[in-house]
Amino acid sequence: MTGIELGGGPITVGRASPEHAPDVELGPDPQRWVGRLHCTLDFADGMWSVTDNASVNGTLLRHGDVTERLQGRKRLQHGDTLLILGDMTAGGEPLYWELTFLDPHTTQPAPFGPPTPVRHTGPALRYDWVAARAYRVENGVETPITGLRPQGHQLLRYMAGRSTGGASVACDHQALITALWGPREEWAPHRSYTRSDLAGVVRAVRRCIEVDPSRPSILETVTGIGYRLNVSGPAT
Repeated sequence: MTGIELGGGPITVGRASPEHAPDVELGPDPQRWVGRLHCTLDFADGMWSVTDNASVNGTLLRHGDVTERLQGRKRLQHGDTLLILGDMTAGGEPLYWELTFLDPHTTQPAPFGPPTPVRHTGPALRYDWVAARAYRVENGVETPITGLRPQGHQLLRYMAGRSTGGASVACDHQALITALWGPREEWAPHRSYTRSDLAGVVRAVRRCIEVDPSRPSILETVTGIGYRLNVSGPAT
């Protein structure tokens, strides 16, 4: 366990890369699950707050017995823990970096209202960010998804995380390629990733989440643009 004394902020948390070193470096991270500027801690008006910087895999905030995905800026309280996905086993079990905030001063708990569920009439997908589990939702019935590989989780986490209020979300090819393999400047020499590589990941995901992968209704193709994910409620 390593302790870091926070100064006046801002404090950046992320993955080191060429010409970039965050204040709190999470590594090693060969799969690039951690963003280069994953989240930021700021000090203002006598309190610390944390903001997720639109990271691909998101940041979880555990407060007491409640763990939720960090959205927007949140005040940190003594004992709060940030969970950042650092790896995933071959069986799809998430492994998190845990950063616990220790503050000797008494603070008041900030209210966290539960998200309002949004349901779709057709087949959709619900992604549980905390447990890294996906569920097919149809006619109000949830069916756990099995067999997803780590890149499949990466794809679904990225797309579900960009849904607003549980609405369907479309992402273009280049955004998805970057989400899966990182920015071009971080690719290995003489290696490139194309729409064909992306399509391979999409096919593997469809085999797991679709009733009929040849006629996808959850992860749909948007011709000439990319793919659309039909989401059931906000990603939790």
